[in-house]
Parts: sequence; structure tokens; C-alpha cells
Amino acid sequence: MAAREYPYLYRGSNGDAIRSHEEELWEKSFRENVCCARAIEKAIRQRADPNDPSFLPDDCIAPVLEQYGFKRVSYVLAHTVKENDAIPALRSLVSEEAREWANRQNVIPDASYGRYYEVDAATADVNRLVRQTQEAYQSLNLFGREHCAAGMYDGSVKGKVVVLSPDTLKESAWTPQSQLWLATGGFGCDPKASGRAIYATCLDDGEESRWNREDFIGVLDEQYLPEWAKEKLETLRAPKQDHHTAPAVGGMEMG
Repeated sequence: MAAREYPYLYRGSNGDAIRSHEEELWEKSFRENVCCARAIEKAIRQRADPNDPSFLPDDCIAPVLEQYGFKRVSYVLAHTVKENDAIPALRSLVSEEAREWANRQNVIPDASYGRYYEVDAATADVNRLVRQTQEAYQSLNLFGREHCAAGMYDGSVKGKVVVLSPDTLKESAWTPQSQLWLATGGFGCDPKASGRAIYATCLDDGEESRWNREDFIGVLDEQYLPEWAKEKLETLRAPKQDHHTAPAVGGMEMG
């Protein structure tokens, strides 16, 4: 799927938006959620086999992911799974795989408006689309919690390689290279400190930036550190060389 920008996904409820004076952000995101749900329903209708209702092609969710992105599609599907799971008559139809996946998504219940972006489809089809979404996401080879040796609250992370959460990044920047950062300082490096700021350097391009502790998933397990990252890490951790000022010539310093 080609990298592109998608409209902002607001993860709070309408009530949250009102309290935070973010009604416009919420409304735009809500409308996108509704359109995404309808697009999923359309994809099911168009791709289903009329002679075999239990069949959906393996790439059924692909055009919806292309149009709306992983974050929104995952949000809408996870919301639908949670709603189905809350209905006694449907609970047994929700696959354990879909249930566990939905519980890992950061979905905020919205009792007043959530029903508008619930996918109106058979629970079995929702289960299949969850699996397809998972498989498409896994093909991106992004780092996740399963690649981390420790969390952000298990000790100081200063001097360690930390993994930036995909939720923090725009989808256009979703690459494994953009996730690996060397934590260099800030109160956020110490989980016992009240500060949240972590100053870090990207192993890929050397960019230096300030993040918050919660923007990272955890400390990367060294067994998953790629060769290219090892080389960059050695360079970043190497002692800084002292630069002596060269004699001035014609009033200018030669460096």
C-alpha cells in the first residue's frame, strides 16, 4: 500500500471533544469513521461470493485500507467487534483472535455516536476482515511490543534503543527505520521522574527530536536490532572527538 497522509483520527468521544473544545476535530473524524464503515460494508457486498456466503477474497479489505488507512480501519473494525461482543446473541460468534485484537486497539466507547460507524455485516465477515487487516499490517514489518525487552517504566532508558509507537507516527512514516531511536536524555528517561520529555536521535537519519515517554512502546530487545542500526548505533555512541581550533588566516579560522 502506497504511503499517504490520512485525515486525523480522533480517539475520544463527543463528550471528550466538548470538554476539550475540540468539537471540529471530532466531527471531521466522526464523519470519516462513518464513511469508512460504509466503505467496508460496500467492499463485503462487492467481493462476496453469492454462491458461497462464507467466502470473502483474501484482499477484500485492501481497497478500504488504501482509502482510509490502517488507523481508521482498525478503529472502526475494533469498535464493531467490541459492540458485537457486548451482545449475548453474537458473543459466541466473535472469534477469539478478533476479540484479542480489538482489546489491543485504543478504542474509546462513544455511546451516543458509536453506533453510526459500526459495520453492519455478519460477525463471521468482520472476523475475516480483522484477520486480513492484521496480515496486511504484519507485512509492513513494523516493530511492536513483542520486539521489546522492557517497557518504558521498567527502568531508565537513557542510552538505550527505544521503539517509537506507530500510533505516534503518521502512516506515511510507517517504516521500521523510523521507529528506532537512541534515548539521549530528558526527565522522561527515568520512570520515577515526574517529567515526560525524552530527547532522542533517530538511528536511521540522525534526526534529533523531543518526544514524550508514552510515545514509545519500550526498549528494543537486542536480538531484533538490524545490522544497519548496529552500525549507526556504534557511531552515535562513539566518544566525541575534540576539535582543536586551527590557526587563523587573514582574520578567518580554518576548520
